Amino acid sequence: MDAYETQVTGYPPIVTEVFGDVAPNGSAIVLRIRRSEQAPVEICLRIEYVQHLVSFILVLSCEAKRLQPPPECDSPPSGAVPLPLSAINVGQDDQQQTFMMLEVGATSLMFGLPPSILEDVGQTLIALSAGASTKPS
Repeated sequence: MDAYETQVTGYPPIVTEVFGDVAPNGSAIVLRIRRSEQAPVEICLRIEYVQHLVSFILVLSCEAKRLQPPPECDSPPSGAVPLPLSAINVGQDDQQQTFMMLEVGATSLMFGLPPSILEDVGQTLIALSAGASTKPS
């Protein structure tokens, strides 16, 4: 996107690369962001703000996906990175709505689970846990 496109669309240049690192003491995440035809920008994000940034980006990506036309065919997600889970918690609130919380590093993501999928999720977790105990160590 060039300067003319930025003026016409009102959007800043598009991010083309993102690199990251962790501060030596673990207190921050450093992001180096390169935007189209511009020098990289370095952002240092305190670890306690990662939770908010991740949640914010996910909410915005849901809205962006909602605004797009549906895909022509169902295809597996591309570019998905397996993340190491620290914990999985499942529980209900006072209104009996079920939630699943996944913890990854310093970030916790909580998902509302519709009643229609609870049985499938439970059976899958039981099946996976039974298979894990029968594997050789």
